[in-house]
Amino acid sequence: MTRRMTPGLFLAAACVLSLAVSAPAQEFGVYTRVFNLAGSQSDDLSTRKTPPKVIVRSLTLLRAGKAYDTIHAAGEVTIFEPARRRFTILNGPRRLVTEVGFDEISSSLVRAERETRNYVKQLKRKADPNSLAAIGPLEAQLDPGFRSRYEMTSSRLTLAGRHFHYRVLCTAKPNTPGIDQVAFQHALKRYLEYADWTARLNYLLHPRALFPAPRLALNQALKTRKLLPLTVELRDNSAGGFHLRAEHQYHWQLTGKDRDDIRHWESLLRTGMLKKVSFSDYRRKLIASGK
Repeated sequence: MTRRMTPGLFLAAACVLSLAVSAPAQEFGVYTRVFNLAGSQSDDLSTRKTPPKVIVRSLTLLRAGKAYDTIHAAGEVTIFEPARRRFTILNGPRRLVTEVGFDEISSSLVRAERETRNYVKQLKRKADPNSLAAIGPLEAQLDPGFRSRYEMTSSRLTLAGRHFHYRVLCTAKPNTPGIDQVAFQHALKRYLEYADWTARLNYLLHPRALFPAPRLALNQALKTRKLLPLTVELRDNSAGGFHLRAEHQYHWQLTGKDRDDIRHWESLLRTGMLKKVSFSDYRRKLIASGK
């Protein structure tokens, strides 16, 4: 029942950023790398004797009101469609496509949280050392109990909880010519909506993923302070826990290849070249493959 963070999930929890360059041309991309920092004695990557391992690379493209998130190594494209309140997932190697609505995601999470709370009650009744050790991390996933602090001089937001710790390098203003404050705030709102729903989706897709509550709490802190995350670091406070960092590079204009990729993905959906399966069947196939 205990679920732990996987690199793929953290990438979604760390989040891919979407920014609008101008009102008429709201298309852009972000290249993200996720590093495994577990066992590192230094938070400064440049001071490590051995460079940290890049465990995930992804590219997210935003165009025409949608976000296209792809990890090429996995051959999977996740399309966020807020206007239709759903995700569409294309899996190239398996030639599959599935859809899942926001309502289905929400109801599945309610059931999972209820089952987890009941499981925690069972562990408390057992009261043996192993059971008691598992209680804290599970409860922290449902209610992380974060204390947030923002250091304006360093643009660093920290959320310290009972078992998880976020440290986020932020900015409160556009850092690229041509992006005004209005466009920046609009983009921030859209990004955080995407980040919220992606955290929820990934809990359902990945068996070892964290519940979305920690990421949702971070998003709320960013919304309250109107901050844009540049790097997102997440650490499990337990001995031997995970320690991951996502770093983003922003591209304020899509390339010709980016647009070709989007047209290709949309063409696959229109032509019916992929076999459509239910979301539950897609999850079973994904879990069976160990991804």
